[in-house]
Amino acid sequence: MTLHLYVRFSSAWGQELYVAVCHDQGETKLLMEYYNASWWRLTVHLDDPAVFRYRYYLGTLSERNTRAIYCFPSDKELTVRDIWIWPGMVENAWLTAPFSEVFFKREAAALPAPALYTFRVHAPLLKATETVYIIGNIPELGAWNVKQAIPLTYTAEGDLITVADIPRGLLIEYKYGKKEGDQFIYEEGENRVMFTGEFSIHGRTIIHDGFARFNITPWKGAGVAVPVFSLRSEKGLGIGEFADLKLLADWAAATGQRILQLLPVNDTTVNYSWTDSYPYAAISAFALHPVYIHLPAVGKVKDYKKHQAKLNELPSLDYEQVIRIKMEALNELFTAFKPDSDYHTWVAANQHWLEPYARFSCERDKDLQLTGRPTEAAFYFFIQYQLHNQLLDAVSYAHSKGVVIKGDLPIGVFLQSVEVKEAPELFDTNVQAGAPPDDFSMKGQNWGFPVYNWAQMAATGYRWWKERLAHMALYFSAFRIDHILGFFRIWQIPRDTFDGLLGYFDPAIPFTIDELQAAGIPFDRSRYCQPYITDAILYDTFSDATPAVKGIYFERNGDGTFRLQASYTTQQSVADEPDPFIRQGLLHLITNVLFLEPVDGEFHPRFHMHLTSSFEALEPAVQHKLRVLSDQYYFHRHDALWEQEALKKLPVLQQATDMLVCGEDLGMVPHCVPGVMQLLGILSLEVQRMPKGENSTLASAPYLSVVTPSTHDMSTIREWAEGDYGSLIEEHLQSPAMWCILQLQDWLALDESLPHTGPAEERINVPAVTPWYWRYRMPLSLETLLKAEGLTTTIRGMISMAGRG
Repeated sequence: MTLHLYVRFSSAWGQELYVAVCHDQGETKLLMEYYNASWWRLTVHLDDPAVFRYRYYLGTLSERNTRAIYCFPSDKELTVRDIWIWPGMVENAWLTAPFSEVFFKREAAALPAPALYTFRVHAPLLKATETVYIIGNIPELGAWNVKQAIPLTYTAEGDLITVADIPRGLLIEYKYGKKEGDQFIYEEGENRVMFTGEFSIHGRTIIHDGFARFNITPWKGAGVAVPVFSLRSEKGLGIGEFADLKLLADWAAATGQRILQLLPVNDTTVNYSWTDSYPYAAISAFALHPVYIHLPAVGKVKDYKKHQAKLNELPSLDYEQVIRIKMEALNELFTAFKPDSDYHTWVAANQHWLEPYARFSCERDKDLQLTGRPTEAAFYFFIQYQLHNQLLDAVSYAHSKGVVIKGDLPIGVFLQSVEVKEAPELFDTNVQAGAPPDDFSMKGQNWGFPVYNWAQMAATGYRWWKERLAHMALYFSAFRIDHILGFFRIWQIPRDTFDGLLGYFDPAIPFTIDELQAAGIPFDRSRYCQPYITDAILYDTFSDATPAVKGIYFERNGDGTFRLQASYTTQQSVADEPDPFIRQGLLHLITNVLFLEPVDGEFHPRFHMHLTSSFEALEPAVQHKLRVLSDQYYFHRHDALWEQEALKKLPVLQQATDMLVCGEDLGMVPHCVPGVMQLLGILSLEVQRMPKGENSTLASAPYLSVVTPSTHDMSTIREWAEGDYGSLIEEHLQSPAMWCILQLQDWLALDESLPHTGPAEERINVPAVTPWYWRYRMPLSLETLLKAEGLTTTIRGMISMAGRG
């Protein structure tokens, strides 16, 4: 079959359009030919595929959605007239899973029999009962008689379609429309115009007109953010469980909320201690956490009521007791489990991650010398199968209530994880990921995760990422990219270092000695890259302990300064100092440098070098030059590089599934980030307390964004806000953002009559404190919350008044 592809695009000088043919191995990009000021074209010869899938690229920028052409045996020649659809168009967001699969779900119809001309158009945000019509200036299109307008049918590809046998050689004008009662509503703008047979006189022609131009008010919704572990129900066992999401969905639906935003739910089990409560340290990017299982749905558990009564009375999560009781119960339930055909089918479909995860878990539990624990892989298959069914059941129930679930994509995986063990080539374990100092942590953050080997990820076609996201899409309609800045550049820290202060960006353009000297810096490697230590600095750091510390840790340079002895030059090497005062002093002195040199001859300015005593000892003229150079490095030098990096990676995440994509773009945000997110149509996160510009307000939030007064890394509004919480929340709801998502604690603040913890106890995480016990639980049960009619009425009224939902 010969396929002629024409795409309408008025290109600028130097721009090139490509067609990417989608297949099981990935995509094959083909350069198109410039046809005229309005069109580009490409002819390809195909081996008669049933479905031809493709997308267009403008240089390296690809469209958001894959297109599909259905071919018939009779097709020997086929002409397609497309238009380029910018990935950042607002309408693209309305084609994602929350809208197409839940809010505005429509049943797909069978494709009509082929005709000479096929018209296709997207018309999101239409109710399932609404129909789109085409009408035009020729009899075959109704001759502008609205009673003769031709209805379009909805396809499995998410667009609307109709066919017509139109003679060639005609100049036709047409529009799309819809009916509201007895009134026919035309789309806005000029008539669409086409000369039939313009590009081909043989075979069928398919016209894809992009989006119907209906005057539709942008859809806005509200939702609640809460970790699963924070939920409390009368049926639970000391922790929120996947089954509790049904009750949460009931409450959301009753209040007019449309989305439940969760923290990661992957397995984080390393040693069954409270440190495993950290939800971002996944040992598997696929396995669900056993702590979220509802045991009675699996089978009868001995002493369940007794354990339940004890654990449910606790104000916060006792992670260690909960995971111990659940794993012991699962041991017993596994012995009675009888696999069926559904189980075997599921295991076969998930073999690629299930076997490595089970092998890892068996070795972990053997190393921990856990007695009575089954050592065969089938035990972990069994647990994951139960978790999968319980979460899928909760998701299906939420959808039936008109509520979707939003997942969380952590920026990293745990160092001791299945992925790092099974595919070490995809990671760099010599360094660890974190974040530079910001409002969350003055010393920066060190997460301990290995960083990704992006070159190897790209060489495999990003297969791991695609599989990971496809697995998430089984449960979630949207997802939040944790620390989206890491897809532009990551702050990486040497493995023997604790403080984020000693990190540097990757990728980055480090300075060379020649550059530093050309900038007027009297660069000396020892002075600038080693800790600057004098007698005064030592006494200021250690006070009366200085003489003793000198003899153990330091030796003289001969110029009045000191250096750390060779065995104590890293933060890790002084970590065993028993005296916390001395240990902290040593850790601090090791950060007293001006530049980092991770690779010989490549120099990165230390973050906040101007706050060091090393910097204070320099001449004022040199200080000024260093500050200029440091500002250039952190705020200007890498914009083009980081933009290119993000445009390689983020489209992969977008295109892997139909999930709506949101980015957590907080912290030290490079200048290129907002532009890239807007270009790709990725929703940003707007926090009132962290404005991104001098004039940023909730009223100026972009439509493609999520607004919130607090996140899980912040204090809740009861701790930081003064006055009327309702007015603050209304201000968020009235913003132009697509989503207003509040933490559950912030919604509860609207009703003082309900049980509450102290404001400080509502906080879920403090990023500056590592490790942190993630254990917050809501102070009342979901059953009680559902009976709180006053709060329900208040929230429903506020959401309705804001035009959300």
